[in-house]
Amino acid sequence: MAASAIAVSRRDRWRAGLAGLLVIVAGVLAVPAGPASAASTYVYTTFKGDGAADQELWVYQSTDGTNFSVLADTNYRGPSGVLRDPSIIAHNGRYYIAYTVQSWTTNSTHFNIATSTNLTSWTHVASVASGISNTRFVWAPEFFVEGGTVRIIASVAQTTCSACFRPYVYTAQNSALTAWSGPAQMWGLGTNHIDTFVVRDGGTYHAFVKDETSKYIEHWTTTASLTSGWVQRAGLWTAGHEGPSVIRMDDGTWRIYIDRYTNGGIWTATSRDLNTWSGITRAACSGCRHGTVARR
Repeated sequence: MAASAIAVSRRDRWRAGLAGLLVIVAGVLAVPAGPASAASTYVYTTFKGDGAADQELWVYQSTDGTNFSVLADTNYRGPSGVLRDPSIIAHNGRYYIAYTVQSWTTNSTHFNIATSTNLTSWTHVASVASGISNTRFVWAPEFFVEGGTVRIIASVAQTTCSACFRPYVYTAQNSALTAWSGPAQMWGLGTNHIDTFVVRDGGTYHAFVKDETSKYIEHWTTTASLTSGWVQRAGLWTAGHEGPSVIRMDDGTWRIYIDRYTNGGIWTATSRDLNTWSGITRAACSGCRHGTVARR
């Protein structure tokens, strides 16, 4: 065989050996990209309104956190027949919601917890009493998970001071979330505050809460503990919002959702540091009210 033919043969074998590993595009040698990490799917749990037929669990889903479509109208209302303000977490291979068990005009002395494996069929897990004397209302229980500890923060008002809501912390005593300790008051966070949603970033706890007197969403922080040392940092946006919930997105930014109950709809804003926020824009989530978002 001629020397030039041998060279061509070796070159062909060399190219064949790299097939599937290297790609030649327009004369540029490139290594094929590895598989991209899958983006999160987000689920939003909510109810629809104050009518009897609307106080049940709806589940929406989204791939971008701003445009939601219906995943399920579950028809789940819990033992009381009323479900409002559902807060969701994924825990031990299941989903859990905590929720308000009566309308805002009807007395309630506890909150409920339910669980599901598929987001459509739900089972009652526990009723957690407020543990506070003369309780009139227990509203908007919100999950807060820190390490392996699951907590719920609920807003409680008493018959002796119905306009004096305060946030209290309840702590799960088992992995099935059927036993709870509490209440422990969040000292310093202020009187007549509802819908307290907490996240932690580094050594700082951040609470986003509605001042039921001014009707503003407020931002509070503490570095002491979940139940002490709270200081108000800012009032956010304008009056007429409630039900804040916050999640960290795939890109590391934080996104807040709030219920504009004065004229309907869920509105959202973003932040890099939980302190400075963009203006709010309306999320596409038809009929949604106070709820929370979790990764599916």
